[in-house]
Amino acid sequence: MADVQATLAQPEQVASTAIQHAAAEQGWALAPWACGNGWLVFNKGMSAFSWGSELRVHLQPLSAAETRLTISTAQTLAVVDWGRGKRQARRLLDAVGAS
Repeated sequence: MADVQATLAQPEQVASTAIQHAAAEQGWALAPWACGNGWLVFNKGMSAFSWGSELRVHLQPLSAAETRLTISTAQTLAVVDWGRGKRQARRLLDAVGAS
């Protein structure tokens, strides 16, 4: 329900690894069956405070040392996310030092 873009001063493979580590630390589970061709997909299940969430991260190399990250968010069972997806995306980008 939100799209957030940032740039990371790392090559695509290093950026991918950094995003995966940061997402795991924040409780996101990688969905390997949905990943590929520059895309990483992370899920969070339902809990007492959440109806479930998904983050789709697109990694696009801009140069040998810089990668553009575009994060698209979705809430599994919510009609409106009230800005939650954007906050989740920003939190993940902040964790890897993207600007």
